[in-house]
Amino acid sequence: MTNNKQKLAIGLMSGTSLDGIDAALIKSDGINVMHYGIPLSRPYNRHEHGILKITLSEARCEGQPTNKNTNINDTSKMITDLHIEVVKTLLRQNDLSPIDIDVIGFHGQTLLHNPGEGWSWQIGDGNQLSKELGIQVVSDFRKYDVSNGGQGAPLVPVYHKAVFSGRGVKYPIGLINFGGVANVTWIGSDKTDDLIAFDTGPANALLDDWVRRNTDYIYDKDGIFSQHGTIHQGLIEKWVNNDYFKQPPPKSLDRDYFNVDEVNSLSLEDGAATLAGFSVACLKEAINIYPKKVNNWYVSGGGAHNPTIMTMLNEVLGENVKTLNTIGLDGDYIEAEAFGYMAVRRLYDLPITFPGTTGISSPSTGGVISKP
Repeated sequence: MTNNKQKLAIGLMSGTSLDGIDAALIKSDGINVMHYGIPLSRPYNRHEHGILKITLSEARCEGQPTNKNTNINDTSKMITDLHIEVVKTLLRQNDLSPIDIDVIGFHGQTLLHNPGEGWSWQIGDGNQLSKELGIQVVSDFRKYDVSNGGQGAPLVPVYHKAVFSGRGVKYPIGLINFGGVANVTWIGSDKTDDLIAFDTGPANALLDDWVRRNTDYIYDKDGIFSQHGTIHQGLIEKWVNNDYFKQPPPKSLDRDYFNVDEVNSLSLEDGAATLAGFSVACLKEAINIYPKKVNNWYVSGGGAHNPTIMTMLNEVLGENVKTLNTIGLDGDYIEAEAFGYMAVRRLYDLPITFPGTTGISSPSTGGVISKP
């Protein structure tokens, strides 16, 4: 129960897969959620994606967040401008105006993620977004968590909990977000903080990069390449020997943490199949961590559309793997919705991260509020 006023929120997400910007509308009082309106996806074109890849490389050379690199600052402005364009389009297609919106949750574009050193670097200017749209914005969601000993990721579990509440599901359940980096959420019961979440390993990031590097496609659409390849199990066994898999959760990953250069000796199809197999093998490493066996798994993100990956997941996790869409949720926009939800929770000073999701010492809110 809550006495909080329902707020109409826009959530914006541009993930580590570097595929584009998702935008969604929700109504929420910070506890309950109601889906609202028609969501929107705006893919990055090849030029924009190329700029982002160059910027990622420059950020890696910098080694830590900085505002002194002109090219990175230019990319930040590009990201902000694209998000402004997306919000305006979303408003038009839903016959809304800025005055109708209470808050925007703006994730920005992650360049580097290093919670071990107490930072996570997202570009995009929440202040500019707020001023140009005339709507208050919550951004920089990870900063408080990583500054206070948390991993700063994953953040979406609090929303997973909200959308499954009252659906009559048989707990425990597991949710797999198969975006650029894969993460899992284990929900043990209806209790607010009965959550365990962590990044399991790569998802589509390595596979997408491989496909873009070797074809005119921007991702492994419908498993067109991976389904025709042979998995090189020896490479996967080498890669999963990484120390990351020996660490207990909570834990999180940078997009380019893993070195999989050996894939360059494989054919296009074998490389795609092997990288897909690696992502699923990482999930297999994760399932033994949970205190109770999961009854049903639900998959969201780009991987939910790849039949090769879904087949592999069924083989590893059993026949109880479904997409979120099978229970009436839109797996393509779950993360965008989540940042709208977290923005509302920030306005009401409700927690978005928990000891079981990021390792922060106590449930905590997060996000910086910008006023127009």
